Amino acid sequence: MAMRPDVRRHTIIIIVFAVAQWAFMRYILNEQMFNLTTYERIVYFSGSSFVAGFGVISALIYMVVKGNSDKS
Repeated sequence: MAMRPDVRRHTIIIIVFAVAQWAFMRYILNEQMFNLTTYERIVYFSGSSFVAGFGVISALIYMVVKGNSDKS
């Protein structure tokens, strides 16, 4: 059975947004655009990594649950 196109598109959008958000935060931290202490940089990096990972995993779970819902 094929994946529904709207579910696939939503999943790809969520994954791209999560990775772009993580890359943007990583760029900000690497270039030291704001005057952040080491502790603040660690917190922001950890938070952005968690949010990006949660977004990717949530998108994949959404794709599996809603992708082939022909039985409903």
